[in-house]
Amino acid sequence: MLDKERAIALLRIVQQALTNVARHAGATGVTISLEQVGQHGRLEIRNDGRGFDSSAPRARPFGLVGMRERALMLGREIPLHSAPVSGTSIAARTRADDEAHRQAGV
Repeated sequence: MLDKERAIALLRIVQQALTNVARHAGATGVTISLEQVGQHGRLEIRNDGRGFDSSAPRARPFGLVGMRERALMLGREIPLHSAPVSGTSIAARTRADDEAHRQAGV
């Protein structure tokens, strides 16, 4: 079971990802999955939109920065995979116990 802080961080990541999809992706479908295996939780958000070159600099990457900051609060990074015409996927992982907080120095 995730504690309140981790659950809110994951919710905010989902909200920002959906905002980005609505504003930029031109997607016809979005898949959100949240699963727990033992003490690990994994959130994945995928869309079938236009995608982008994830290595190219972006003028206003505030949404992505916010998602990365929330993932760091969980003691993790948030992998992002995207390519033009291939959609985008992001994933966030956490632990249900306090290991993520210990790793992040919280």
